Amino acid sequence: MDGVDKKEKKKVNKIYGLKLKLIRLATIPLCVLGVVIMVFTYYQAYETITAEIENNLRNIAVSAIYSYDGIYDKDYEFVQEDGRKYLLYNGSSVEQNTEYLDYLKADSGLDITLYYYDIALLTTITDKNGNRMSGTVANKTIAQEVIIDGHSMFYDNACIEDIEFYAYYSPIVRDNGECVGMIFVGKPTGEVKHNIIMNIAPVLVITLIAMLLVSFVSVSEAKKLASVINKEKDFLGEISKGNLRATLDPSILTRKDELGEMGQFTIMVQKFIRDMIERDPLTKLYTRRIGDAKLRYTRQEYIESGVPFCIAMADIDYFKKFNDTYGHDCGDLVLKSVADILINSLYGHGYAVRWGGEEFIIVLENTTLDEGVKLLNEIKDLVCKSCVFYDELRLSITMTFGITEGSEDSIHELLKEVDTLLYQGKENGRNQIVVKKG
Repeated sequence: MDGVDKKEKKKVNKIYGLKLKLIRLATIPLCVLGVVIMVFTYYQAYETITAEIENNLRNIAVSAIYSYDGIYDKDYEFVQEDGRKYLLYNGSSVEQNTEYLDYLKADSGLDITLYYYDIALLTTITDKNGNRMSGTVANKTIAQEVIIDGHSMFYDNACIEDIEFYAYYSPIVRDNGECVGMIFVGKPTGEVKHNIIMNIAPVLVITLIAMLLVSFVSVSEAKKLASVINKEKDFLGEISKGNLRATLDPSILTRKDELGEMGQFTIMVQKFIRDMIERDPLTKLYTRRIGDAKLRYTRQEYIESGVPFCIAMADIDYFKKFNDTYGHDCGDLVLKSVADILINSLYGHGYAVRWGGEEFIIVLENTTLDEGVKLLNEIKDLVCKSCVFYDELRLSITMTFGITEGSEDSIHELLKEVDTLLYQGKENGRNQIVVKKG
């Protein structure tokens, strides 16, 4: 029992392993594609929105510079009192004039800072307590690139007092070409990333739903394919064990794909092997070994269920003459002609076995003796009416039969009985049917 359980467990593991492989093949590429689509969509949206933000920040920065351009002429002065630096315009501190920047922030949602060199003098950025964060010093790298080098710069990760901004810095230049500061326009990156996610969320949701639906279909199909493949494998396994009567699930044969074609090819291979083993190569009748097994099954069915059967032995009259006079090719032609008549006549009634050289065993299933004799007479008449053409010669054929009704007697006894009847027919002139008398 342990051995059987191990085999069954191994078989289940193989089936599960095949299903798992097919599911992986179906879902992993799909998942990778879905992730690539989502990542690409995110970064595409990120790049697009970032470009829009940069353009928007630039426009606000230019507008603010024009608005404050008057600060940077002969009317401004820079003073320092009590350790604090002031930028005065017409005698008033610029730090007190926040109305315009506050208006810009309210209108655009952007933070703006005015720097004198690298010191924030005027800003809309506030700390946790709501106080404006003026007086802070700009990042050295930014100050170098904007104030010293004189370039307008855009950053997507500028950090101001632990807050990350999308930031645009533009230098403020006097008429004499001297850079005296810069203006900052920025938007917290957290808000932008949130907007990006909100914008692409529908795409991501649709992609995810599509992935789930396609994955479900793929997994379902993978399971079906694995089931079909395993059924074909089991079928081939039965054939390899010698079970040439094994059957393949009919649903596989009705498939219109490659698996259906494989199933049909497998059936053809099975039939070819079965015919090669079970059928006589020349006559296509059952071989003696297979015929003996089928006869035993027919007899057993009679014993268990009472299904009547008849058994007959037939012989081609003067067959040796065909071989000796015209050669073995002619003899083979005669054998095939007789075999064709037997195959066609016995279809649906029983089967014929090539028992010896020119001897045949005929088994009539579900047939009484009277019905069997009638059928043999029809076969005998067909043989007599047939002829074989060989080397422009028309050769006639006759046969002799011995028939008895099936019983519980052993196969050996039944065969011995019909052999005796056949012998009587030969002794009495051939071309006749000898029936066991009741």
